[in-house]
Amino acid sequence: MRSRKFLLISSLIASLAVFSSGCAYRADLAQGNFVEQENINKLHYGMSAEQVRFILGTPMLVDPFDNSRWYYVHYFREGWDDPQIKNLIVLFNGATLVDISGDFEKPASFNEPSTDVSKISLDKILKASSSNAVNDSTETASEE
Repeated sequence: MRSRKFLLISSLIASLAVFSSGCAYRADLAQGNFVEQENINKLHYGMSAEQVRFILGTPMLVDPFDNSRWYYVHYFREGWDDPQIKNLIVLFNGATLVDISGDFEKPASFNEPSTDVSKISLDKILKASSSNAVNDSTETASEE
């Protein structure tokens, strides 16, 4: 009788140890904007809001009363580990990028003027393409 009771208690303790040791699976959870330092390094002072949205994606939060701040928040929890939360705040003056802050490193070239091709304004592109279209139609008319 005594050995039976001991066997029952020891099996109960063993099963509790197995089930409480983390046999349950917890899926990874990723929410929000996944932003990498590589994308942040592409940002420059004076970029338009459309250019920033193209590089970083749609922000997680924009204040409806003051759209000069965009919040990019990324929440990631892997299994039973503590969550990792990364924030990026993008500040605008009107529609131009003024500053960035948060958990990411601001690039050293942020305040330098951008020499990127993406800085060419849409108006210049449209004017150039329309003048080319006019030149092409004039050449076609003169050939006939």
